[in-house]
Amino acid sequence: MEKILIGTSGYDYPEWKGVFYPQELKRADFLSYYATQFNALELNSTFYSMPTADRLYSFYQRSQGKVSFSIKANRMLTHEITKMWPNASEEFKHALNPLLENDSLSAVLFQFPQSFHYTNENRIYLAKLIEEYQGYPVVIEFRHKEWIRESVFEGLVQRKASIAFCDMPQLKSLPNADLHDNLYSNFMGPIAYIRLHGRNANAWYAQDPASSSESSNGSARYLYDYSDEELIQFVPGISRIKDRGTLIQVYFNNHPNGNGAKNAKKLKDLLAAVP
Repeated sequence: MEKILIGTSGYDYPEWKGVFYPQELKRADFLSYYATQFNALELNSTFYSMPTADRLYSFYQRSQGKVSFSIKANRMLTHEITKMWPNASEEFKHALNPLLENDSLSAVLFQFPQSFHYTNENRIYLAKLIEEYQGYPVVIEFRHKEWIRESVFEGLVQRKASIAFCDMPQLKSLPNADLHDNLYSNFMGPIAYIRLHGRNANAWYAQDPASSSESSNGSARYLYDYSDEELIQFVPGISRIKDRGTLIQVYFNNHPNGNGAKNAKKLKDLLAAVP
């Protein structure tokens, strides 16, 4: 597995035709084309529906083994937690086996919602969850700044789990995403995991009037196009981490209008130009 993995969050976007995918490319061939451009992919469809081993193996086959996959944990493990979560966890782990066996599983991403607060109950649950995934490349993403404390980082390191640095708007309850002043700067853990959500502060909490769910804003919050100057700011830090030998994974989640794919290609070029 390469030391720097760069890709996007999701790939199956018809609106990327003419922006990233050739206009004449069939949707069934999106992934095989994607594999010619990037070496990693963050699959987020697994959050909405529980994956199967056959389905994840099909991703491996269609990408000809050229792509490393970060799999986003199903919502029953992060957003809709019940007493039955161990059953959901077993089903999810079983689905991951084909990628794990083919050395194509780069991360298992547990992205918790902003409503997941730093409480004793949640701390106990998180510890049990990570324990269930010993031997897997676990990455935790927090959406509430209450979790951003040294004791949490130390606990993750002890459990060989990593924490995601997320570039997103500087809003009251979100973790600090400042590149030059944040506790993620050392990227403790075996993986330096970077997710770029965009900086669309005005739409971050926008909601569809017909829905009250946290994810009801759909793509609005991720509508953002990083400038070259903004992308250049990531290069020195990523280069330093690379020199330490830490596995680096960078995923662009600003998928509307093909911005994520365009920005990922630009960052890839910028890093390739570093001596």
